Amino acid sequence: MALTGTFEDIGFAELLQLLNVSHKSGRLSVWRGTERAELFVVKGEVARALSRRERGADVVYRILGWQTGEFSFERNDDPVAREITLSTEALILEGMKRFDEWERVEAELPNMHVVLRQRASAVNQHFDSLSPEAQTVLRLVDAQRIVATIIRECGLAPVDAVRGVTELLGEGVVEEWDPASRAGDVIVTGGKLPPARGAIDFGRGSYLQPARPEAEKVPVGGRGAGPEGGDSQGDLGS
Repeated sequence: MALTGTFEDIGFAELLQLLNVSHKSGRLSVWRGTERAELFVVKGEVARALSRRERGADVVYRILGWQTGEFSFERNDDPVAREITLSTEALILEGMKRFDEWERVEAELPNMHVVLRQRASAVNQHFDSLSPEAQTVLRLVDAQRIVATIIRECGLAPVDAVRGVTELLGEGVVEEWDPASRAGDVIVTGGKLPPARGAIDFGRGSYLQPARPEAEKVPVGGRGAGPEGGDSQGDLGS
């Protein structure tokens, strides 16, 4: 029987701690809208983590920023090549440390509520010359996410994410966007970058907007078939 539920039932950090203290082995699938990730746990330690865009510890840090989402854990003892050397406890502590840096981030970039969109011609012209941090941040710029959400979900340390946002704005690769007053005129860049289509996590804080309602929750401990569309491991690759 699979362990299934939502991150409103149990937070991702709490879920990892539960698997860790009980020394469980198996595959943990997490998803939110079209965003999916797979984590392979061996005796309570996260051995591998991958999504469509990245793999490794950064996947864990990104999901630690999710306030909404669903999960399914299937127990098995299949051998897994370990790619993440940090312990589960260390992963959680590092993720929490990044969240603790938010006050410093807000001081450097106060307009956290601003929505950004890509400037298609500038992306195609400047993408290869951007820093890795700016390229990572750019993948989440979709004319829907606010700056705070992008920083929380990009998987980078907040200070590095701020540098990425600042670089994108300085190079004119992205611009501020008001979807309420300028709806219907959104440019989605093709070619180098896949558009970000995941649900928007507005997180916490007085400067953020409330999250959108989620679908009906699945209680922890119930049966679940995993993400819609079958076994997402086939989509993600090995």
